[in-house]
Amino acid sequence: MSAIASFYVVPNERLNEIIAAATPAPRGWFHGERDTFWNVLRDSGCELDKFDWSGRVFTTLELYLESRHGLMYYNFGSAAVSRQLSNARGSDWLVLPAASAAELLAALKDVECEVGDVTAFIVSEGRSDGAREEAAAVQSALATLKAWLAQVSPGSIGLLSVS
Repeated sequence: MSAIASFYVVPNERLNEIIAAATPAPRGWFHGERDTFWNVLRDSGCELDKFDWSGRVFTTLELYLESRHGLMYYNFGSAAVSRQLSNARGSDWLVLPAASAAELLAALKDVECEVGDVTAFIVSEGRSDGAREEAAAVQSALATLKAWLAQVSPGSIGLLSVS
């Protein structure tokens, strides 16, 4: 099964409401578990352009960036809130206040993922089948991440989801 990577931009003041909705309301006598999270998230902000490849490639991107550039984008943002949201939703979330998004974008500014280098990295990780296609997906993930980060303006928060 493929993972989906998505990115949302929400106003700062809506984050607590999103966090509160992250844990579904428990099952009651006359109703099942109620999960309002996605409605609250969509009503709170906007989802940016979809990522066309499997969201799992963001893991490869993170490993590549750490290996080749000493950079882990999950070290940016609010670790405690990211962990809280990830635990509540059972998937990976990165919560990036505007300042963190700007710092990460600046750190990624000069990073290029040359297809040969990314392919070699993927092969070195023991995944030679489809390595060239996965390298193209990593290039797309980096470009998409940069575009998403550029849309997080002061007073807002970026939410990266890989689920």
